[in-house]
Amino acid sequence: MHAVERTKAFLKAAFPGGARLYRRVRKAQQALGARTRGMGVIFSDIYRNNLWADPESVSGRGSTLARTEAIRRELPAVLQSVGARSLLDAPCGDFNWMRHVDLRGVEYTGADVVPELVARNLRTHGDRGRSFVVADVTRDRLPRADVILCRDCFIHLSFRDIHAALANFKRSGSRYLLATTHVSVSENEDTRTGGWRSVNLQSPPFNFPQPRQLIVEDAELGKCLGLWSLAELEVGRRSVATR
Repeated sequence: MHAVERTKAFLKAAFPGGARLYRRVRKAQQALGARTRGMGVIFSDIYRNNLWADPESVSGRGSTLARTEAIRRELPAVLQSVGARSLLDAPCGDFNWMRHVDLRGVEYTGADVVPELVARNLRTHGDRGRSFVVADVTRDRLPRADVILCRDCFIHLSFRDIHAALANFKRSGSRYLLATTHVSVSENEDTRTGGWRSVNLQSPPFNFPQPRQLIVEDAELGKCLGLWSLAELEVGRRSVATR
């Protein structure tokens, strides 16, 4: 008998409510499996199989030109307001919309955990003042930048991995974080990395202060890009709940 079936049979026979216990064990095993697969494997699978199924962008419909109109229009002014000369776009995805943003005078580095995507970006969009690197935002060393743009990333990460990414951003010595936040969300829910749900960075377990600036991307959904000073963010393991 297969090991999983033996475990299932044993729990059912030995314990009242064994089926519920078995489901809890399997859920824990699956969560552990997702973590041990690693970010690269999870998001490479999404990229290779176009699991977000958008015809314009393999990074999903949030990276289409229609859904990035506000940020394409307002991002240059935000960067200028803080005197930014360098921008780390992490994750950069397929660079579908960013290539239309006026970044004159700003050194751009796009980072993504999917090697094939980074290689494609380098071939198609690499240029003087624009580079791309393979990096896992939760653990790999990141270049220092005046602003880290982390758009549509935390919505796909577990609380544990969001915490790790924030700590890694602070370790980079970068100055500002420009990140997606859904101001209409009153209570954050955890998810497995690679999943999806909206995240409000000002609500527990993150408790960010008021952003210095806010770009409203979708008023109906409450989707915004908030700008925070990384030096002012308290990122502690105890402040972030994990499953």
